[in-house]
Amino acid sequence: MLVERNVASLSNETNVSLATATAGITDVLDVETLKAFEKVKSEDGSDFVIELINLYLEGTPRRIQAIREAAFAEQWIELKRIAHTIRGSSSTLGLCRLAQACEKLEATSSSSIDVVNGLVEELESRFVEGREALIAERRRRLETSEGA
Repeated sequence: MLVERNVASLSNETNVSLATATAGITDVLDVETLKAFEKVKSEDGSDFVIELINLYLEGTPRRIQAIREAAFAEQWIELKRIAHTIRGSSSTLGLCRLAQACEKLEATSSSSIDVVNGLVEELESRFVEGREALIAERRRRLETSEGA
């Protein structure tokens, strides 16, 4: 399935074009949400927002795969728990559409498997667009810090 291949390559950013990623960044990513973290610096002085983005991009693909596995096994409580986790981290980073997809999954996770699978596919799709927006934002921040 195409969506499952997307999950396998969710952490691969080599094929993301900057122009594509920045075109819809404001539709997908609320940059104002990230600005709340700008004054926070890591112990080594690095950009805390970049660290948050990196952690999110590293962990979320595994969580999405775990949701797919929980759906397949009809483990609704586990599915809801993971969806809730992704929802929180997505909201924190300003990925509102992705958070909404998780909220739908939380609300309907004991529905028919076809409904749940459709929502998982929506979640995966929202993650792909969110990932592109986060990668573009990370690049922008790295370029800004190099130019400073």
